[in-house]
Amino acid sequence: MNLLKVIRVEPFSEGSESASVSLRSVRGEIIVFSFPCQVKVGDVIPNHLYGMSGEAQAAYLSDWPDEEKESRSEERLEKTGPFAYRGCGHVIDQSSGTIEVLGFRVELGEVPCDGPVEFECERIDL
Repeated sequence: MNLLKVIRVEPFSEGSESASVSLRSVRGEIIVFSFPCQVKVGDVIPNHLYGMSGEAQAAYLSDWPDEEKESRSEERLEKTGPFAYRGCGHVIDQSSGTIEVLGFRVELGEVPCDGPVEFECERIDL
């Protein structure tokens, strides 16, 4: 499992235990929610994030043309709210519902299939 680097920590208010934490993987950056926040800039942490209210579905059906399958399985990550994201990743552990997208491993809970999935979650937590 690769590691993530903490590149920014922004507490919500002075003395707050909650913070917005920016993380960098080998392929991208993401902003996640942390409570209680126990990391600091420069820390290297395990690559295991948690998706709150996450949903995933197959990125394509088996009878679709190969070029459509290829384009629909391309990894992407789009921020849709302060800590909300949607995109396309690959299932790495169906039993735990863990997907990987742009070098980030996110546990979504239930993932109904294997391979490329489109997903959406309301919040990603550290």
